[in-house]
Amino acid sequence: MRLKTLAVSISFALLPTSFAVAQVRHAEGIGFYVGIDGRVTVPTGTYAGLAEANAGRLTLLLDHGNHFHSIGVYSYTGPAPHPGVRDTNSNNRIPEIFSNEPPLPLTAGSSLYDGKLRSSVGSSEYSYLGMASIQTLAGYGPGSPENILLNSSSGRWSSSLDGVTVGLKLLSATAGLSVGTESVSNLFANSDTILLGHGDAFEFKPVYWVDGSAASGTYSAEFQLVNLNPLSPYEDSGRFYFDFSVATAPVPEPGAYAMMLCGLGMLGLALRRRARKASAKAIKLA
Repeated sequence: MRLKTLAVSISFALLPTSFAVAQVRHAEGIGFYVGIDGRVTVPTGTYAGLAEANAGRLTLLLDHGNHFHSIGVYSYTGPAPHPGVRDTNSNNRIPEIFSNEPPLPLTAGSSLYDGKLRSSVGSSEYSYLGMASIQTLAGYGPGSPENILLNSSSGRWSSSLDGVTVGLKLLSATAGLSVGTESVSNLFANSDTILLGHGDAFEFKPVYWVDGSAASGTYSAEFQLVNLNPLSPYEDSGRFYFDFSVATAPVPEPGAYAMMLCGLGMLGLALRRRARKASAKAIKLA
């Protein structure tokens, strides 16, 4: 029995570290990080040995447990050794295309978003829409989930954002889709670019929303991370998208509620009159 116990212990010890690692800040609504791509050359594939097309650029990173998925990074296209460069790649949407997940649902809101359909945390890993500096994962001990995530991919994304002023630029959006926070409903009302924060400590928790009467369908927002500090050497990110769906019945406007109640009242009155007439007729027949 002791030998069996020892064998079980050894087998668990040999399991990959990812077995026990979860998305580290999901409880706070953070599922994405902003980092700088520190890889110098492409290690494998068609473009192996070429300079990394995304090197030195801001990059949106999805927390995938014990590693990141880079979203919408600069990439090569065409034949080597002289390919073209494009400002996005095939993995540029949330939810990621290969996951086969549908767009994130927008559902009935309250308070600031009363009468609206809004994004919220759900069962999908992609629904944790908050973004934070990569350096919010720094300072944790070796072997901790934060340390494993920060230093994944041989530390490709672990460099400091000191001196970087990170902005989020809205490049396009489906008509009717807006972006706010829990306290401000429309961040892009006056400008296509908002400030996320400076350097190593910022975080941003967006709310995506449409009017309660919005038509069913997919609503998308296209973004780019931008460095607003002209003295910093780091460059803007590639393009990426967030996809949402309106699939439920629209939230009635207050006027619609009033009309519905009025209609129900008239129907009730008509039914009562019909019942009284039937009762009177029955009495006469008796």
